[in-house]
This record gives sequence, C-alpha cells and structure tokens, in this order.
Amino acid sequence: MQILLRMIQKYIFQIALILIIISISILFYFNFLYQKKTTNSQSTFLLEEDKSEIQEDVSSNLINIEYNSYDEDGNSFYLNAESATIKIQETDLNEQNKVNLKGVVGVISLKEKGIVYIYAKNAIYNKITNDTYFFNDVKMEYINNKILSQNIDLVFSNKKAEIYNEVFIENKKFKLNTDKILLDMVTGDIKLEMIEDEKKVKLITNYEFIN
Repeated sequence: MQILLRMIQKYIFQIALILIIISISILFYFNFLYQKKTTNSQSTFLLEEDKSEIQEDVSSNLINIEYNSYDEDGNSFYLNAESATIKIQETDLNEQNKVNLKGVVGVISLKEKGIVYIYAKNAIYNKITNDTYFFNDVKMEYINNKILSQNIDLVFSNKKAEIYNEVFIENKKFKLNTDKILLDMVTGDIKLEMIEDEKKVKLITNYEFIN
C-alpha cells in the first residue's frame, strides 16, 4: 500500500513539474521572443517608410541643375534650371529619362551659324536624346531676332526646333505674327508656317503693314 502511494505521489510530482516547465516556456516566449519579433517588424516597417520618404525627397530637391551635350556636327547645347524633378521611381524607362525643369535657360551654339538663347518658365528634358520641350512664356533670341511663344520643341534627333502657340517674332526691320516657326539647326534657316492654309502671316515693317 505504501509503495502504491509513493508511486502516485511521484507521478503527481512529475506531472506538476512538466506543467511548471510548460508554463515557464510559454511565459518566456510571450514576454521575450514574441515582443522582440513584433518590435523588429515595426522597426523594419518604419525603416522602409523612412527610406521611401528619403527617396521621394531626393527626387524633388535638385536645385540649379546643369546639362551639357555635343553632337557630331560640332554643335553644343547647354541647359540650366533653377530646380528640377526626376521621377526615379517611375517604372517606364522612357519616363525615367525625363526631367521636369523650372526657371529654364538653354543655349545652343550652332557651328558657323550663331548662338540661340531660349528662356522659359518650364521645360521637359530627356537625358538620353537631349530633346527639350520648353513651355510657358518662352522667349528665343537668335541673330537679332526675338521670338515669343508658349512652346518650343527642341528635337535633336531631327535637328529641328519647332516654335508654336501665340508666336510673335520681332527684329529691327519688322514684327510679325504666325502660327509656327521652324528653325533648322543644320543650316540655321528660319521658316514661317500657318496651320490653316487660307491664313496668311501678319507682317509689320517699319514702312507698311502686310497681311
């Protein structure tokens, strides 16, 4: 009888010991391991969030940016902007190469043809092709000609500059309004165009008005 009683007591003691060990293990997991895992997850999330904010700030805080380029004909192109925004998180490769500029000055040096100055409030510049699209209060100065418009598309792949939207050209001899002006960057020639064939270029000289 005593032996049986001792065996029962020993069995109960073993069960109690196992329960105590299990309880301690559960408390240790929840108090240390689980909380540490949660803290690490929160820290990782905050780190990724901060990294995203830093990348966004970098993409929008470019100031006084400059670009220089040359072509095979010996012409040079200089571009300066007060500020610029680059879409570094854009998935489209073509969009990644575009830079949005504000307070823009462009200088084109055409070999043996003269220098072209372009001023605009805004522009979009392609870092690969150097194509530049000026817009908002655009002014071009070229060989004593002052040209005002709202848009100038400078396309180096075609070696053309297209000036359009509220175009006005002035020099010492005349003033005129037209729909579009094309500048050939190879020859340096300027060509006037009207979008509608029935319309004519309005020209004012120092002597008379021609319509």
